[in-house]
Amino acid sequence: MKKMELFALEINESLFYNETIYYMKMPESWRNFFNKERKDNGYKLAYKVEPLGKKLKSIFPEIVTVCSDNRVLLHDQPWLVSTKPIPESYIKRLTLGWLAHLKEYSIAELPEELRNENLAWVSCTFGEIHGSIDGFQWIPGIAAILFCQEPKFLDLGNELREEMEFYHVIFNGKHECISKPIRYSPRHDPFSYVIRFELKTRGGDAERYILTVSLGTRRYLSKAQIKDGTCYMRSGHACSVLVSVQNPYVTLATKSFSQLKFEKRSGDKTSFTSWETALDGLYWDVLSGEAFEPDLLLVNPKFYAEGSGEITAFVVNNNLFHGNSVKAGIGLAEKSGLFNLVKSFLTDYGAKALQLIPEISQRGMNDNRFPMIAPNAERITLEIYGSEEMFEAVKDVLTTAQKSIDNVTILEEISDSHYRLYSDKEINVEVVHCNPGGIVSELEIDKYKDHTVAVTKRINQIMKQVTNTGTILNPVLALVEIEKKDNWREGTDPKNAIREGMKKTGRLSQFIYPLTDDEKGDISRIINGTLDLFHDYGFFSDNLTRINLPGTLLSISVLKAGNKYLPTISRLEGTELSIKMLGFDSWMTLYEAALRMDEAKFLDNPRKDNRSVEVFEAFITREIMNELAQDKEQVIVLVNATLRNNWMRAIGNTKIRWDQVPNLNEQISGSGRLKFIRINATDDVPQYRILKNDSTNEFNKASGIFKDPIGVYYGVGGRPSAWKGILNETLKITSPSKLLLQQRAVEYFPLGAKTEEEKDSLATLADHLRRLGLTYDKHTIFPYTMRVLNSLSKYITGNEDDYDYDAEFEEEVLVELSENLSMQ
Repeated sequence: MKKMELFALEINESLFYNETIYYMKMPESWRNFFNKERKDNGYKLAYKVEPLGKKLKSIFPEIVTVCSDNRVLLHDQPWLVSTKPIPESYIKRLTLGWLAHLKEYSIAELPEELRNENLAWVSCTFGEIHGSIDGFQWIPGIAAILFCQEPKFLDLGNELREEMEFYHVIFNGKHECISKPIRYSPRHDPFSYVIRFELKTRGGDAERYILTVSLGTRRYLSKAQIKDGTCYMRSGHACSVLVSVQNPYVTLATKSFSQLKFEKRSGDKTSFTSWETALDGLYWDVLSGEAFEPDLLLVNPKFYAEGSGEITAFVVNNNLFHGNSVKAGIGLAEKSGLFNLVKSFLTDYGAKALQLIPEISQRGMNDNRFPMIAPNAERITLEIYGSEEMFEAVKDVLTTAQKSIDNVTILEEISDSHYRLYSDKEINVEVVHCNPGGIVSELEIDKYKDHTVAVTKRINQIMKQVTNTGTILNPVLALVEIEKKDNWREGTDPKNAIREGMKKTGRLSQFIYPLTDDEKGDISRIINGTLDLFHDYGFFSDNLTRINLPGTLLSISVLKAGNKYLPTISRLEGTELSIKMLGFDSWMTLYEAALRMDEAKFLDNPRKDNRSVEVFEAFITREIMNELAQDKEQVIVLVNATLRNNWMRAIGNTKIRWDQVPNLNEQISGSGRLKFIRINATDDVPQYRILKNDSTNEFNKASGIFKDPIGVYYGVGGRPSAWKGILNETLKITSPSKLLLQQRAVEYFPLGAKTEEEKDSLATLADHLRRLGLTYDKHTIFPYTMRVLNSLSKYITGNEDDYDYDAEFEEEVLVELSENLSMQ
């Protein structure tokens, strides 16, 4: 029997009580500064303490916890807790510089009482102050720091054993151990192994603390990005750099790395980049003694990565830069070897390894996408906006049996330009070639100071050029040929404008890259681009026929659009999928919902001073009660675990119980026909390995549903065909150019089930619902009825995300599967 081992350990904070630490309290005058600086209403603070605390923590990874909320301003409690006494002068100068920046002063202009404060560290043990500091910060921090104190030997199997030196860093607020950068050959970029520690609780067992151990890689720049007066860094978001400065007055046995961020500067051409915050810039004044321009890191990243001078810096190679010779991901043996190192180290402290999780038996599920399942017989128009060559290629691919999809022919020709879709119902498709004209050319940003004007002009151009909605006789799907993102000048990519313009003319849209010399790649993009459109329209794979859905299935989500949020529900009854959005009284098809999203009612992010949560809960409870009132056999509700944070606290870890549905109201809670399944695909779900034979420790990329002792289920899907050809034994350290991915585990938490058999059945249903999409031939991350809600987001924001890609938590990595899966 296959078994799953979660990369997590049960841990008690008392294990570290005897460790010596140092804490510092915030001086009274500094606390008074924040308390006195208030907004016009006098109730809200003008400045938050949190940004200062976060940046100090990232700059000094020895700081294992920071009290960053307003409690530190009201109570004389520890502000900073560190494993080493960081020079008080550093903390003081950085803080005063930040306070001066807030007031747009120089430090000399700050009140004398702020400038004259004396800081002091107090030595004690964690056991003495654990009750007044945040265990979710300091426990992962001390675990990471202790792990990095000595080099480790990483066992990768096949007699390959590497000595590794690790550094503790705080990256995006999380404690990590990064290995000394590895470089396979001079032509490859360097990368580090990354071990991330986080303290979690679990639904249904919220009193037990679990330290999750996430394993991955982080890749760095080696090639110049500023040369010949040109900067090749894109705009978009800030780029991280890990920095260590050798201070001549401080002798340390090991290096300490700080996370700083810089971004591309607009307008001023005296330099191409600038530090993201004032504190990033102040870091250099304080620790290095002089200013340092981030441009230098992009002129010669290799020099700083090699640590040839006083400054060692690793610039994270994210999606702001073109290309990377090292692909994302990590090998199975590397994951296992790294986790074994951590497990061995922490169990010596008294941490407990979790039990292996057995697989449950489940009803079989096929991998067939065809014939497509459609709710009704109808006519559809498929428009191809592109070259004549692309139009002919699309027709040829869709009307020819394709080996990559089990020799299926998607369209059967009836007459010239009219075809029959390979579907369970009579779906006639008219394929039309449309001249893209100027709609796919770059946005004319040079003509207008305001970028939004260029976007509006393009939308209006599309509405004039493309047939207006009123003349459409059938639903229209548009496949638009367009150049890759890298081919556009900054700010000129027209995709968002095209999608909005198409939507306003009643068309769902999907983009496809131009044809290349790679015939296999062209065929793959055409198939996936077309199936994306049929997916957006609401067609299912044939796997739907293998699911015995006992009643009605509702899925709840909140879609984000800028700083606004849209509560949305999908409903699946038999083969009919319908959508309801806040602000509409009636259910509509997926196609209609995509086109009418602008008419929906959007909410603000939940706060104490608004009614967003109240409106959301009224919306979902009303729809659930309406379904229950129709005397259906069962109503099963899928809900995304992320909603527990702001929108739906009734599904939080401390609230849920196996035998009860979430307590939304008495009528819902008392219904025996109602069941919930909480779906969790966040980083709360630990990484894992699947042991084919736990006695021989043989692991693989198998799929299945696994049930742990307290009744949490973990679903692991099959591998997409695009991942084939990579052996389980492949290592990043010896094959850096290969993309090494593992299926993500998804947590299923059935609520309201009365028996073990019923819980197993609900978990199996959730897992099978992940196989209903058309785009992939294996599991998606979210069940189809939740995933289609996510896919609607691109018709609000214009952005198209791949919701199933995970490059081992590399937050700043661009999706790299577009050549094999559907286009971005």
